[in-house]
Amino acid sequence: MNNKKIAIIAAVLVIIIASLGASYAFSLFGGPTTDFDNQFMSGKFTGEVTQNKIDQNLSFAEWTDSYTDKERNITYNMSCIKGGSFLTDMYQLQGMAAPEVRNFNNVPWNIFYSQAVPTNDSNDSANSSAIDNSSIIHVYICQANVDGVSYMINIIAYDNESIECDGTLYCKYFKEDIQPLLESITLKDAKKAPQMYKVLNMSKEDFNSLQDYIEQVKAGNVTAQ
Repeated sequence: MNNKKIAIIAAVLVIIIASLGASYAFSLFGGPTTDFDNQFMSGKFTGEVTQNKIDQNLSFAEWTDSYTDKERNITYNMSCIKGGSFLTDMYQLQGMAAPEVRNFNNVPWNIFYSQAVPTNDSNDSANSSAIDNSSIIHVYICQANVDGVSYMINIIAYDNESIECDGTLYCKYFKEDIQPLLESITLKDAKKAPQMYKVLNMSKEDFNSLQDYIEQVKAGNVTAQ
């Protein structure tokens, strides 16, 4: 194939993609990807991902975003909050393992992993030992702290049969979906991001007291109740 034919094919692909009116594209080395760009970050998903509606009545609606890969039943929830490290402290107090840290684009990301199981009448305590592994929901929580602002991406895979995940940063799911996403992320200036205490609808004084209590628990001076 000569250069002229290659140029013509490339031009046709550009026209087709533009005419779709969506941000889907195809990687030369894999399947489709989807670009996204919101108030606080931009990047690229693996797969065809669509944006979910955010409740605009929320006072911090512009600092949250959500996307879904409907084909593989994966949801990406994003947020940007000042003081968001409070959430990761809470995760660990509730028993979540300490995060692994990976650097992408010179930004250190704290990466947590957890599992969940859908709640229904059959998943009570008497039947918990019989839960099918295919029903497990895989959750990766990725957080970057930059200049006092926490950028967070919660990635929830509801269909365990469509992905290969063992909860590590070396499984196929992380390598082919989550790592490329983090590598593509560009964080934006977020000086106007909301404070965590406002998101929680707490006074600043009460929030500071709660933070002090959490620090005491982490230090082993008091026991979480």
